[in-house]
Amino acid sequence: MFSTYNKHKTMKRTILIAVMIFLSISGVKAQKPITLTADSVKFGNRYYPGFWLGIPEARPADVKADWIKAIEKGTKSKVTTDRNEMTLFGALLPNFTKGSVNIMSKIAEKDSLSLLFVSVENARDNFVNTNSEEFAALSKYLLKFGKTQYTITAKKQLEAEESKLQDLEKELKTTRKNKDKLEKNIQSAQVKISGQNDKIKSIEKELSTLDIKIGNASTALSVMEEGDAKKAKKSELKSLQKTKKSLLKDSNSAQSTIDKANTSIADSKNEIEQNLALQQDLADKIAEQKLTVSKYQQKLKNIEAF
Repeated sequence: MFSTYNKHKTMKRTILIAVMIFLSISGVKAQKPITLTADSVKFGNRYYPGFWLGIPEARPADVKADWIKAIEKGTKSKVTTDRNEMTLFGALLPNFTKGSVNIMSKIAEKDSLSLLFVSVENARDNFVNTNSEEFAALSKYLLKFGKTQYTITAKKQLEAEESKLQDLEKELKTTRKNKDKLEKNIQSAQVKISGQNDKIKSIEKELSTLDIKIGNASTALSVMEEGDAKKAKKSELKSLQKTKKSLLKDSNSAQSTIDKANTSIADSKNEIEQNLALQQDLADKIAEQKLTVSKYQQKLKNIEAF
């Protein structure tokens, strides 16, 4: 079990070991270094010496979960948690010591920094500090863990920005397809107008011929005596007038179709104008988002290359 640390006030003898992953890239969230700071923290009524590991931008909940997995690895012991505090007896840290160690941990958050306090007891009443032989191995282990967490965070940030870019590109693709549909609508309407105009011309020719026949039939009827011949002529005139009425109806219908097609063309042209403006706006956003993605890619490379 952990022994009591003989300090009743918080002492901060800070040894700053910073992993300098500063990025002078505009548009990307300002970077902070991964840090390791010597300190003593109170657990219950006791103070334990150890180190605060500062991990930029990482979510405390994620750091806590991954830390538990990391220190439980290789041992059958399980971490005991009490809100933001974690205790593990019999931990086996890789490349640290041959025997097991006891670990007291605490997770905290300050600004955009996740803070993980770690106190390691490698023998009864013996805690790793900056003067310990094990300090180099422990600091390497902790900084590696911090780098992994920072890398995971940077990857998630990059994925989020790449997703935004993909959404913008999909939207632009859809907008371009909509423009193509509008142009096809215009072409279809123009073909329809041409066809209806031809139909109206044909009807006008038929009406011209029909008017002559109606005139001739009317003239003949006016001088005919009553009888079967006059009845036949009346029937013929009635049929011609009925045909004319039908042709006029077809002509009006064709003109109505032309009017609707012209309205459709005007609407489509207006929508195309708006579509082109939207395409330009999306193209500008895509160009800007590509720069953002590139910056986050560089950020991730910088972290991974350290």
